[in-house]
Amino acid sequence: MTSIQSVLPALPVLRRLRGLVAVLLLAMAFAAASTPPMPSATTAPATPPADSQATAQGDATVRFYNRDIVTLRTEFLGRTPELRARTAEQAIRRAFERGGPLKVDFRQSSEGLLVLLSDELVMIVTPGDLDALRGETMAQARLGVAGRLQAAVTTARREQAPTRLLQGVLWSLLATVVAVLAARVVLWIGRRLRERLKHRIQQRSEAAERDAMRHLLGGIRIAAGWLMRILVAVALFLIVEEWVRFVLGQFGFTRPWADAMTDWMMGLLQGWAHAIAAALPGLVAALLIFVLARLLTQSVRLTFRGVQEGRFQLFGIDRSLAEPTRKLVNVVIWLFALAMAYPYLPGSGTEAFKGLSVLVGLMISLGASGIVGQAAGGFTILYSRTMSVGDYVRSGDVEGVVMQIGLFTTRLRTVTGVEVSIPNNVVLGGQLHNYSRHPDGPGMWLETGVTIGYDTPWRQVHRLLLAAASRTAGVAAEPAPFVLQTALSDFYVDYRLRVRVADVLRRAFVLSELHAQIQDAFNAEGVQIMSPNYEADPEQPKLVPREHWERLPPPGGA
Repeated sequence: MTSIQSVLPALPVLRRLRGLVAVLLLAMAFAAASTPPMPSATTAPATPPADSQATAQGDATVRFYNRDIVTLRTEFLGRTPELRARTAEQAIRRAFERGGPLKVDFRQSSEGLLVLLSDELVMIVTPGDLDALRGETMAQARLGVAGRLQAAVTTARREQAPTRLLQGVLWSLLATVVAVLAARVVLWIGRRLRERLKHRIQQRSEAAERDAMRHLLGGIRIAAGWLMRILVAVALFLIVEEWVRFVLGQFGFTRPWADAMTDWMMGLLQGWAHAIAAALPGLVAALLIFVLARLLTQSVRLTFRGVQEGRFQLFGIDRSLAEPTRKLVNVVIWLFALAMAYPYLPGSGTEAFKGLSVLVGLMISLGASGIVGQAAGGFTILYSRTMSVGDYVRSGDVEGVVMQIGLFTTRLRTVTGVEVSIPNNVVLGGQLHNYSRHPDGPGMWLETGVTIGYDTPWRQVHRLLLAAASRTAGVAAEPAPFVLQTALSDFYVDYRLRVRVADVLRRAFVLSELHAQIQDAFNAEGVQIMSPNYEADPEQPKLVPREHWERLPPPGGA
């Protein structure tokens, strides 16, 4: 052992595992050592271990060197199966520690089968100990006990030799080094594969022209990264499992555990193979359904692309409705495909899958009602044609050009350049003013007004307002502006000027310039504007002389 400890610091690979290897060596030495010493004849039988698979009055298994020899099932001479099993273990241990040839022999008696080890009686197998469910006979029990007991004592004698113990320790150290190197190789390969995959997808993403493709590639990169991590974790698990199984198999006392691990892994792999084989037909059917759905959605995409490009019409669907209709049809196709493929999915008939389906349905019904309402509102706006992209609208207090009518929100851009998103159910729930939908063509009507006293001829007021409109840039000549007298109040007449603006985005600028032209026109002819209210003429006319029209105010506003 001292030579091994002197070698450990020289191995860089095992420096970090020095403590682990030391603990492993102690555990191996303890496991490979002889079984605990036999208690004295005056001591009571040892307390049965936790894994003895027996109760106070039930079956009890005789074990030696971590191996099952025989199961006792009945009382004999007032002794319970548990007491019989522990007494038999002590007798086998005494015969083993006495040394000499270890030979299993039997004697038949009226009470049952006498089992001898090195000519020493170690136990009695009675007819009541036979496995009645399997129809076991005494001859079969004799063969089983002979084989298992002989193998147990032979293995214990051979494995407790110092050379065999040293050989097991050295092989375990070599397996540890190989496992560490294999784990590092797996980690290195996994890291390199993730880096190369990330680099390739990053190149594809930079070369992609559409944002949707970039998002798709980003999702693929994340999914591929997690898949590589899972594969690396599985590989590390297999390395650790094989290392543990190999180390346990190097010592006779722990070899049954290694055999149990092998049986467990083989059973697990067989179960997986059977499950995969049973699920393959359903997976093929589900895959076929999804492939057909994919082909159908591609056909729908090509059809509606022709509608969107104006090559033909389909059921009265025009260009503006082609894209949302395509998305709606694709959703219906995929939902139908999922409903068709559901029975073929592995585990769809299990209670866990059914419970998960109920939970997902409950979550959707409770949390997605607002989302469904928003989506329904979006389709209602699209198919009712209340507005379209490019229209100048007013929804509530927001006024601007429609940029996008999405599935959940409608985006407007105001005249100040601010982009506003309004939920679709809010648009449907309030008043919507569409200034672009007018029989006179594109554009919108603007209205402004003044109140002038009765001493000013109304024809003059009409002429001045129309002259101001004609001098305003952005006001359309056709249809021509016009003036309405909307009220004859107590002290004034209310005049309303309406003009047509072609560029709705310049609405605020055109209105501001129109107001400036109105002020100049009325000032030039000495007509006072007493808006919004007019009650009496002031002592001095409220006019701006022409010589002051271009005059800038002094600093400070004085």
